[in-house]
Amino acid sequence: MPSSLPPLGRRIIAIALAVSGATFIGALPAVADAAPAATPPAAITADSVPSDGILSAAIDKLRAEASDPASLQAALAILQSIGQRAEVSAPVASPAAGSPTDFLTLLNTANALLNKLGVQTFVNPSVAFNCVDPTADNPFGLAPAVSGAVAGPWAAPGISLPTIPLVNIDPNVVQSGQVLYGFVPAGLTADTNPKGMQVAWFNINTFKGGFVDMGPSGQTLLDTWTANIPEQFRGLANNALQPIANALTVNGSRLAPVATDHGTVLSAVFGNVQNGSHSCFFFPMVGIVQA
Repeated sequence: MPSSLPPLGRRIIAIALAVSGATFIGALPAVADAAPAATPPAAITADSVPSDGILSAAIDKLRAEASDPASLQAALAILQSIGQRAEVSAPVASPAAGSPTDFLTLLNTANALLNKLGVQTFVNPSVAFNCVDPTADNPFGLAPAVSGAVAGPWAAPGISLPTIPLVNIDPNVVQSGQVLYGFVPAGLTADTNPKGMQVAWFNINTFKGGFVDMGPSGQTLLDTWTANIPEQFRGLANNALQPIANALTVNGSRLAPVATDHGTVLSAVFGNVQNGSHSCFFFPMVGIVQA
């Protein structure tokens, strides 16, 4: 956390993230065991922070081989994110008087959207400073956010895509061996720049990883659904699918389908979202998914 932030500000952030983070951890669903691997992961569960020991060993191997700089940089970014996560969400005894209750309400709203989509929420939420106009309850203009991932094959639950003559639409946004990453901020009134959020991922079974830019949720869904539709039918499909894509998104939300291959995938989501005139940097959110 930036050392220039006033002590009160640091405490408010720690309180908000500790309280909400505890709620998320208790609500995380169980995940299936990873596929057998030559170097199996050590005691990774859905409610744990990725082990820096596992990453450190992978980083040493990648450095020794010096053949995959993208995977090495991704592993290093996730390792750094684990430390940043531990710093911004340091536990405290209980919320202090005057803590931003509207912040927690917004955080629960963001988490509810991911749960609605069946996406496994990452261990810690995030926060951006000076992201919304300040209020008496939120003097630092804090905006909360959550992130998560779901392994393919995955289609948005409870959503029926329309039937279009001569067009076969695959409802799956990601397939087997892929992971869909989601990011949902709360309280944003505008989304004026679609760039800035990214995923760092690393598969500890294959020692492969990298960085992927996240795109606006609605557009990502639409692009995925229409990717294999012949050009002459794409306009018709876009018109039919656009309202469904819009209904599954909020201002600032992002998605990224990633071909991770099968295995235990460690991840970090972080970056910037532009909320009108406010530039919002969200601290890293870290998690694990079994692909």
